[in-house]
Amino acid sequence: MKLALGTVQFGVDYGISNTLGKTHRKEIKKILNLAKSENITTIDTASAYGNAEAELGQCSLSPFNIVSKIPPIPDLTNVDDFITKTVKQSLCDLNCDALYGLLLHRFEDFNQFPVALDCLKQLKADNKVKKVGVSLYSPHQLSDDVLTFADLIQLPLNILDQRFVLSNSLKQLKAANVEIHTRSAFLQGLLLMHSGTHPDYFKPIAPLLEKLTKLSNHLNISKLSLALNYVVSINEVDKVVLGVNSEQQLYEILGSLTTSVSHIDFSEFSLVDEQFINPARWQLN
Repeated sequence: MKLALGTVQFGVDYGISNTLGKTHRKEIKKILNLAKSENITTIDTASAYGNAEAELGQCSLSPFNIVSKIPPIPDLTNVDDFITKTVKQSLCDLNCDALYGLLLHRFEDFNQFPVALDCLKQLKADNKVKKVGVSLYSPHQLSDDVLTFADLIQLPLNILDQRFVLSNSLKQLKAANVEIHTRSAFLQGLLLMHSGTHPDYFKPIAPLLEKLTKLSNHLNISKLSLALNYVVSINEVDKVVLGVNSEQQLYEILGSLTTSVSHIDFSEFSLVDEQFINPARWQLN
């Protein structure tokens, strides 16, 4: 099972297509129970996701591998102390003794705070964390230092954002025996929105989004199935992190996994302009 459960919606109101808001605890428990029954073994979370970790801690997490992230490290801080306290709080909130993975959430911290890397290595040596790494945002950030340090990398990958595929970065990571988790398979839901409902900000790429709709109609499969199976079908990808707001959404995702799209050439959908493929750069207001 390549799917991993993203949890940002458990702690904050997230995603441009999200009309349900933050997920209620009762619904979180339903989602986790369904995930267990379908052999989803990985949960992705972060201390920066509002109270998501505390909400998860109210549920039974024993069957899951938990990946969390260190929030952006403030300047003029004791880095070792900051990371130690953050991890201690995460473990307390999650009600668990150790994490499967721990990543630096902000890539810039990797180069700015070398002591942070030593601290993560020590947490690994102390068996508080099994794998350490960093969240990447662009293939340009993949250096020899990252390949040497990381056991686990999270990166964006979807039909529009194929940069890590086309740059051969995934093959580099696999050659270094790094576990690869992808995020943003649906680009915050942008790839699943109906024609004509996209925010005006995306008008410059409207023809491309319409072409995706036409491909979906031609193949008689949903855009959800297209977007999901594009990422799942990539051999180097170990886990595809997907956030859901409801048990029903997870049912729909699981039901869409059966379609093979390996025969489709998606290269014509590839974009490199971060204004459209990096949600942190979006200016929707």
